[in-house]
Amino acid sequence: MSQDNIDILKRALKREKEARKSAEKILEQKSTELYYSKKKIEELYREVESELTRTDSQLQGVFENIVDAYVIIDMAGNVLKMNVTAADLFDFKSVKAEENLMSMVLPEDIDYVSQSFKKLQKEGSIKDFKINIKTNRNYVKHIHVNASIIYDKGIAVAAQGILRDITQENKYQKSLEAEREKYRAITANMNLGLLEVNNNDEILLCNLSFCEMSGYAQKELIGKRASNIFLDSEVAQIIKEENLKRQKGHSNSYELKIKNKLGEIRYWLVSGAPNYNLDGKLIGSIGIHLDITAFKKLQGQKEKLLIDLEKSNNELHEYAHVVSHDLKSPLRSINALVSWLKEDNFGKLDEISLKNFGLIESTLEKMEQLISNILSYSSLGEQTYSKGLVDLNDVLLEVKRTIYLPEHISLNVNSKLPLITGDKIKLEQLFQNLIGNAIKYCDKAEGFIEVNCRELDQHYEFSVKDNGIGIEEQHHEKIFKIFNYLNKSIDSSGIGLSIVKKIVDLHEGDLWLESSLGTGSTFFFTLKR
Repeated sequence: MSQDNIDILKRALKREKEARKSAEKILEQKSTELYYSKKKIEELYREVESELTRTDSQLQGVFENIVDAYVIIDMAGNVLKMNVTAADLFDFKSVKAEENLMSMVLPEDIDYVSQSFKKLQKEGSIKDFKINIKTNRNYVKHIHVNASIIYDKGIAVAAQGILRDITQENKYQKSLEAEREKYRAITANMNLGLLEVNNNDEILLCNLSFCEMSGYAQKELIGKRASNIFLDSEVAQIIKEENLKRQKGHSNSYELKIKNKLGEIRYWLVSGAPNYNLDGKLIGSIGIHLDITAFKKLQGQKEKLLIDLEKSNNELHEYAHVVSHDLKSPLRSINALVSWLKEDNFGKLDEISLKNFGLIESTLEKMEQLISNILSYSSLGEQTYSKGLVDLNDVLLEVKRTIYLPEHISLNVNSKLPLITGDKIKLEQLFQNLIGNAIKYCDKAEGFIEVNCRELDQHYEFSVKDNGIGIEEQHHEKIFKIFNYLNKSIDSSGIGLSIVKKIVDLHEGDLWLESSLGTGSTFFFTLKR
């Protein structure tokens, strides 16, 4: 081999050695880099694995503790996973129960559920899906569902959903809607006018009755200001003031004098109240309107009648005084003539003539007493009698002082009498007449009169009891009427008990009697507290 070839080989060998060394150096460098890359990858893997563990733990915690039911099913409806809330919702024994949700669908809803499941597969999700199911305990529940598809490499493998039991909510909603419909029908058809306005007095709602009352159609009222429709400035001011009260939360009733669409004057009684939304914010007011035009007319007629009646009563009272005076005058003249005749013929008149003159005098006396009683009875109706606080104990003491009580009759007040509001003079007359009658018609050797009182809710009940001649039951109502009397004695005027009844009526009470012939009588009466 020539020297040239040897040199060439040496140079080639040298280059090969240098190349190998360079390759070894590069390999060593790459090995070092690979080693550190491996270490980095292992570290990243551990971090990712730790993060996945934490995330899985968090998701598991969320899955187990979520308030709503969460369930995962395969495409055939078999439960793959669920939380405790879901198990409770479906009445499953545990979260590991192997169940098929499709079997819980009610027969009438199967087609609806199938169509919805196809929609879920096609669109990937479905919201606000509501369905009735029958649980393992045969309870029918109304369920709200939001669901989505789970994909693996683009293929639908399962579905997941969040479910909520809205059975009670649905029942409440139906009940609420039924109540709304009921009250909507009531407000639409009730005879009272209903008007709802906002804070700017703009009409939001009115029922048919209000339209009939006002003469306007609904389309003429909705959106208009109530104060502008009823153009009377006084009415507009009242409405404005009442709206200010509503804004302060006040409710009240008031009257309006308005003109309806036909220009007729009408009177309305309005009950207004503030209107709040669900957040408690004042949004306007609601008014109930009652047409009281007819009532106002009757009230006017009543006031006129009362004025006329008062005038008539005054004239009648004046007439009674005049008649009383005019009737008593000739009686006194006759009485004087009889006295003169007796004096002029003293010693000349026989026994029969004197007896007849006595009968004339007693008749004249009875006539005068009768006229006085008539005047007294007519005066009881006057509205000018004085009212005040009266102690009935003092009234009874005054009666005892003024009335003649025979020795064989006892008068006892068995209970403390109350203070009442009334006319003292008339109350004295009331007790005086009843006690006087008991004395007058006592036929027993030992007579008694008892006065009692007991307290009722709104009245006091009094009784005046005696053991006199008594009254047959058939006459119990008759004796309270004027000029009706059972005893024809000269002392009976037939007006005493009529006066008693009128005094009791004036004090807003009742009067009645318990009695039988021969056993005495008990007169009961009530006086307002």
